[in-house]
Amino acid sequence: MDWDKLLNEATHYLQEYIRINTVNPPGNEIEGATFFKKIFDAEAIPCQILEPSPGRGSILATLKGNGSKRPLLLLSHIDVVPVEAEKWEVPPFEGVIKDGYMYGRGTLDCKSLGIIEMMALLILKRENISLKRDIVFFATADEETGGRWGVGWAMENIPSLKEAEYAFNEGGHIILNESGSPDSYAISSGQKVIFQLKLKTKGTPGHGSMPHPDNPNVKLIRGLEALTRWETPYHILPMVKEYFNKMAPKQPLYERPLFEDIEKGLSDSTFSTWLTSNPIYNSMLRSTISLTILQGGTKVNVIPSESSASIDCRLVPGTNKETFLNEVKKRVGDEIEVEIIAESDSLPPSPLDTDLYQAIKKSAAGNDPECPVAPFLLPGATDSRFLREKGIITYDFCPFRLTEKELMKVHAHNERIDLENIKFGTKMLVEIIKEVAT
Repeated sequence: MDWDKLLNEATHYLQEYIRINTVNPPGNEIEGATFFKKIFDAEAIPCQILEPSPGRGSILATLKGNGSKRPLLLLSHIDVVPVEAEKWEVPPFEGVIKDGYMYGRGTLDCKSLGIIEMMALLILKRENISLKRDIVFFATADEETGGRWGVGWAMENIPSLKEAEYAFNEGGHIILNESGSPDSYAISSGQKVIFQLKLKTKGTPGHGSMPHPDNPNVKLIRGLEALTRWETPYHILPMVKEYFNKMAPKQPLYERPLFEDIEKGLSDSTFSTWLTSNPIYNSMLRSTISLTILQGGTKVNVIPSESSASIDCRLVPGTNKETFLNEVKKRVGDEIEVEIIAESDSLPPSPLDTDLYQAIKKSAAGNDPECPVAPFLLPGATDSRFLREKGIITYDFCPFRLTEKELMKVHAHNERIDLENIKFGTKMLVEIIKEVAT
């Protein structure tokens, strides 16, 4: 197989895909779905576009197997988050290639995943591979704003999707250390629970030249200061414990015992302070609170009558929401009203004793024999929750090699991907599919 030629083909498709502006809102994912349909039609792969609301398009394409095993679903999303174009070094919707990287909104989250999943179908079709299970490509609308017009809608209206045994989706990656060597194949088999709150307080309006104690902004700041000082307790799931245990051999000798038994390790105050200074590690170990929106006042010389803040809480699965909410209320004080504005269900992680997980481990061992495959708790939320609700075993894993610095480009300015990842990711995905479906 000529992988360099396939990389050129995939690069062309990715560039074309990035040039389709699917910022959500409004989404306009129908253009992305149409892009995929043209390619699948040319390759004679059956597909259909779903459009539950005008412009909110998703696409399903199926490579048929003999039905002896249940389907494997390859999931990605078409929509992307907004950009501040003036803060980018290059135009965010042109797919500019520079120094081996492609720049553009969606290169990491998650149009590259959609392209390698599409390429996997094309390769399997061109090679005429006999499959024991259907391979279902599903690129969806609306992931970035909750999935109402994408996977959420599809799982309730397309019965065949619920027949899938397994699914791949965005989430984990191959984590590179500072020297560029792989530290771990991080596979998310579960994710944290969305619990987003709005804090509101009222006060006495007046002229800014005459300050008084009943200023709602001051009351809100006081409550938020108390809340953000709260160090939520550690809540360590078995999968998180296993993740740190798997990472132990990669650590300096004196730190290995602390990683091997993370619960014991966190009792060391120096170690726990160092470990939780890493935002990713910290978010795996406890429920978190992020202050994301502040609203108060419309004019510099007017004390407002009310102010509000929105906080994005992500809870470790199994956390009692009522207990957590009561603690928030206690910390912000009686003068601040607390309202739940969005929440998701707490779902158990997908099991790891499966053919698909073993296939991932086998492919990883072939590529990086000394690198551990480690399950982890995804700090954010993806469409995988809709699949796990229906009993579909889902692993969040993009087979891309990324440094922590590169990962921080997700949703940020100058999002980019090393094009070698497109070749590597396609090869690995094809290996895994062949292992689990032939």
